[in-house]
Amino acid sequence: MKIIFDHKFGAQEKTHIEHYTATLVDVRDDETDDALSQGWLTDLNSNGDYHWYQCRSTRCNLNKFSSESNFIDVGEREYINENGMFYAMNPSLDNDTTEKIYNQYCKYKGFSDLFHPEVTNWLDCDYKMVYYDNHNPIAWSKMRMYTEYAMETVLFVWDYTNPKLRVGINSLIHELHWAKGNNFKYVYMGPGYENGSIYKANIDGFEWWTGSEWSTNTVEYIRLCKRDSSTTTIEQLSNY
Repeated sequence: MKIIFDHKFGAQEKTHIEHYTATLVDVRDDETDDALSQGWLTDLNSNGDYHWYQCRSTRCNLNKFSSESNFIDVGEREYINENGMFYAMNPSLDNDTTEKIYNQYCKYKGFSDLFHPEVTNWLDCDYKMVYYDNHNPIAWSKMRMYTEYAMETVLFVWDYTNPKLRVGINSLIHELHWAKGNNFKYVYMGPGYENGSIYKANIDGFEWWTGSEWSTNTVEYIRLCKRDSSTTTIEQLSNY
């Protein structure tokens, strides 16, 4: 595998800053776990092609994960909890419903449409887990099975028609239990940026990529996430 840098912007006259992106290319199948262990994750382009990007990656070390799940096994493909909410793995959820739930999620959160390529494009190693309330689909997760040891929760969306269900955190805990039960070692949980990623630090077995090593220092992680959200100018960024 090889790292390619794209130097997009720089300044040196009134402030000192370099803005660039790094992409990992030519990753062989037997190098996938190694790439993940060095902070790389994959993202899909609008044309459906994927690329490896470097980030403040987060993951759960399942050897240290022990939180209790409120989902009870009721069959080969479905789990159900005390609220009557259940899930199905890779069900036939039509594209319109998939898009509708995603759009409602973005609207509720106030997010820009940054994740649409992951909604419309799926790799052969991607799986969909759909959550239902009273047999109505209300949420779905996209899970990427990189290797027999590592998977990523690429995207989770739900329509927030009943926020009291707390589907977001419940679904993540459930998926971590599912992964551990299927002998995965790590579940990668995407980048850890801004206030919206602080909740990940509360998960048993949480680790984050500093750029040189995996850390369990949740205090520093939370500090960085808060700093992300409070940064509004290039001057601030250049002083970090």
